[in-house]
Amino acid sequence: MAKFDGVRMQDLVEVKDPDEEGGLTLVFKDNRLLKIKVVDGKLVSESIPE
Repeated sequence: MAKFDGVRMQDLVEVKDPDEEGGLTLVFKDNRLLKIKVVDGKLVSESIPE
C-alpha cells in the first residue's frame, strides 16, 4: 500500500468518470492524481506524481 502514500489523507477535489482513457481518475489537492482502470480483468492504478 506504499504506492498510495502520496494521496493518503489528501482532500479529494474532483472525480473524472470516465476519464479520457475510459477509466476513473481521482484528483486530489496539490494536483495529485490517482488513475484506475481495468486491464485484462484486473484493476490497475497509477499515482501521479509517484
